[in-house]
Amino acid sequence: MIDFSEWDYALYDETIAENPFIDFELYTKQAFVALTSCHNQEGINEFLTGGPGGGGKTKLLSALALQFVEFPQYRCLVTRKNYRELVGTGSVFDILKNIPGVKSRESGLIRIIFPSGAEIHFKAFNDESHKQDVKGESYHTILNDEASELPESVLRFLYRSLRKKSDDWIPLRFGNASNPGGESTDYLVEKYIDGDLPYIEMGYKDNPYIDDEVYEDALKELDYIDQQYQMHGNWKYKPSVGDLLSRAEGEAQLTTLTTPIQFELISIDLAGKGKDMFAVVCYDYLANGLEYIKDFNQTQSSNPEQLLLDFIFKHNPNPNAPRTSLILIEQEGGGSPEYARKYFQDMILEYGYNIPVVLKKPSGSKYQRARPLMHSIRYGNTKLNEESDYMEDFIDESIQLSPDGKGRSPNLVDSASLARNYLHTDILGNITKMTVGTRIGA
Repeated sequence: MIDFSEWDYALYDETIAENPFIDFELYTKQAFVALTSCHNQEGINEFLTGGPGGGGKTKLLSALALQFVEFPQYRCLVTRKNYRELVGTGSVFDILKNIPGVKSRESGLIRIIFPSGAEIHFKAFNDESHKQDVKGESYHTILNDEASELPESVLRFLYRSLRKKSDDWIPLRFGNASNPGGESTDYLVEKYIDGDLPYIEMGYKDNPYIDDEVYEDALKELDYIDQQYQMHGNWKYKPSVGDLLSRAEGEAQLTTLTTPIQFELISIDLAGKGKDMFAVVCYDYLANGLEYIKDFNQTQSSNPEQLLLDFIFKHNPNPNAPRTSLILIEQEGGGSPEYARKYFQDMILEYGYNIPVVLKKPSGSKYQRARPLMHSIRYGNTKLNEESDYMEDFIDESIQLSPDGKGRSPNLVDSASLARNYLHTDILGNITKMTVGTRIGA
């Protein structure tokens, strides 16, 4: 426990409580972090705060960034992984940019200049090479917003810019505010959670400005993995096999539905090397807002064209009135995507099916891509057709899905994830205008 001195409290009163640029009051735990951040006058003040969501990390970082702006020599850097999050709604930049009397710049060298001459700079580090952007720069304060998302190499490199003149009294600070779960979680655990540097947990149950019961109900809508990070602030949690879906949760959604279809996709997951298999799914968006995995098929054959054609014939017996609105094919690396798309498009046109073909390149691991689908199944928003021959295999793949990519290849899961994710990112904005058989671009 830190024993704060009269000097610590006096500095807090002068630079935060009485700071004309800070028009909000910190609650007790936020104030404790602020006091901790300036306690060491001789060396570097380091800390990690956050854990569960809803603790008011952004407000705290805003206050810490503003703490010394009445002094002309003060320089502060606020970091985030992506530019959109760095300057977007609710960000530190968004909170500070409209303070009366300041000059703000939102592109190029993103910064806010105060009447005293003090400056707060903002940088995004979505690529490790961007760490070179701070070479030659000096800051009293570096604040890493959602620090676990930043590459470890960037967090380490930033220390080289934490410096000041020997006669400068403003303390040096390196602050991290974050939920767990990003790529640098293990680094932060070693240094702060298990290490000797201060970690101050600050979540929604600490924050007097939000209704913690209502917020907790909202967090319960997250999938199991995000609940561990956002609700429980569990820095030690590592996703494992079985976390996304249990057999009981999958089997609870087995049913047979005859609800009218609003949009139907057929999606194919192309096989990789070895024992990987081609898998195809029929995925429906229903008129009542539910989603329905109607059918699967898969083959280890080197002829995915026949698998796709047979599946199209099965679910669209009349080529003049097809139920399927879109054929979605996983885009593989290499080659020409347009050539591949045209190849499949021409193939189905030969059989009289005028159904658009779209290629989609998936991003992230198969485990990460499957998370939204598994969450939707777990909470009953996606139903599973109990009459499909491959549905039990799909459930088996789902419960065996491994975050490290080892074990059984989840071909059925990946085909359904591709369909579900494309539906939500590319289709649902226009879904109210569509009926069965609607064509993309029609």
